[in-house]
Amino acid sequence: MPFPQNNLDRHFNKNSPWYFSGFSIFLILIWNIPTGFIYLYPITILATYFHEMGHGLAALLLGGNFHYLLVHPDGSGVAVHSGVHFLGSIGQALVAISGPLGPTFAGMLFIYSSGSVKATQRLLVIVGALIVITVIIWVRSVFGVIFLIAVGALLMYIGIKSSDKVKQLVLQFLGVSSMLSLYPNVGYFFIDRIEMNGEIMYSDTGYLEKYLFLPYWMWAIIILGISFFAFYKCFAYLYHKNKVFQ
Repeated sequence: MPFPQNNLDRHFNKNSPWYFSGFSIFLILIWNIPTGFIYLYPITILATYFHEMGHGLAALLLGGNFHYLLVHPDGSGVAVHSGVHFLGSIGQALVAISGPLGPTFAGMLFIYSSGSVKATQRLLVIVGALIVITVIIWVRSVFGVIFLIAVGALLMYIGIKSSDKVKQLVLQFLGVSSMLSLYPNVGYFFIDRIEMNGEIMYSDTGYLEKYLFLPYWMWAIIILGISFFAFYKCFAYLYHKNKVFQ
């Protein structure tokens, strides 16, 4: 893929590893203070949306039905799906793992696209529009509908009206925050069951243990390892572009 050549792209790509690092340090520091959840609340809700959409879209791709999605004010969510027909237990496991990795893959797309002004503008508008469309189709919680439509509209507005520099910074911040959204929820992956609305349910890693052969805590390590590797690859990509433009 050729690197963009206009002056703003050149400036951004020379500095993008430092933006990436700065955003990462900022997010981790904020998440480590008692009120950090409040300050990063919109990021938490958006990461929940990516997580649950990962489950739902994987179910659709594997021949199942994606019925609806709930996003709650406390940052929790659930994707209701059924009838996964392809690949048997492996297909079920793919649906389970697609949730935890949904924010990671979304973040990678944002980071890789942030190096080009044109790609950034198009992606912000497309992602904003897709959020609005998918909310209308699948989201069934009042809070989720209102919040996510507002986020989708804001992303479209930024993609159309903001300066190119702001667009690139916003997209990279979204990418970093999506990829790091696993950080404050690490403990979730090391339990096999959770209670939701008074009902005991398998966690994502609990489902992986159920459908495949490794214990849930091993799946937690695998998911975190994949996410850490993806995070490293994004930084390496930006660092390489920095070297090209020096």
